[in-house]
Amino acid sequence: MIKPELLREGFKQVALQNLEVTDDVSIIEQLGLPVKLTLGEYTNIKLTTPDDLQVAEQILRGREEPSP
Repeated sequence: MIKPELLREGFKQVALQNLEVTDDVSIIEQLGLPVKLTLGEYTNIKLTTPDDLQVAEQILRGREEPSP
């Protein structure tokens, strides 16, 4: 989790320095702060497009328990 004040400061620095970043983690990295990675599930996807939503729906359907 990123503290909101750090993220706000990061957005300011990115704008002032006209930096190109791809996500919130790269913003924090631009501040020179460490980022900790943790293991997660492959199915923990980021929903950014309609196609992503279809993939998420398939994942959820695969987790449903079969009816007796």
